[in-house]
Amino acid sequence: MDSPPTERSHATDPPAPDTGRARRARMLWWALALATVLLAIATVAAFTAPGDGGVTRLDPNAPAPTGLAGREVTGQRVPDESFERFDGGTGSFTDYEGAPLVVNFFASWCTPCVDEMPEFERVHASLGDRVAFLGLNVTEQPASARALIARTGITYDTGRDPTGDLLRAFGGVAMPTTVFVRADGTVARVHAGKLDATELRRIIDEELLS
Repeated sequence: MDSPPTERSHATDPPAPDTGRARRARMLWWALALATVLLAIATVAAFTAPGDGGVTRLDPNAPAPTGLAGREVTGQRVPDESFERFDGGTGSFTDYEGAPLVVNFFASWCTPCVDEMPEFERVHASLGDRVAFLGLNVTEQPASARALIARTGITYDTGRDPTGDLLRAFGGVAMPTTVFVRADGTVARVHAGKLDATELRRIIDEELLS
């Protein structure tokens, strides 16, 4: 009697020529996709962090995610928004119409902000009443902000932006941010990043006093 045919073992069969190459390509693709997702998550986590009192804040030391930009507000009128003043009462941006205005957003957790505040005070003192200055504290408790104001010695007007809504209204996405407003109440420039006295005065001369 003939023996039944036996099934050939595939264990020793050579793989198809492209099988290993295709497998490696798929593994590389998935590894790159996973790395991209993890990088995006890490960047967003670094860009936002819990602020004073648990309020979400922007981290000035973290890079902004690629493509992130605030809305363009140059040439637009200042927003009709009010804020709490540290010296009591409430104020609004329209209070300053008729004179050029420099609005500086600051916080004690933002190292560049703290560094530039005495520079702003120097320029403010040199210009006198020619240009108004307003410092708005972002996402901090009042006690922390008052301590910083006293430590840096600034004497110009200050107010609170506890949720960051005013910063975003000017298209700001990072700290520090400084807004230059013409006497007619329209935005001349929004500057992101630290300013020293020389650069600050140059921008004021070009955008507000020329």
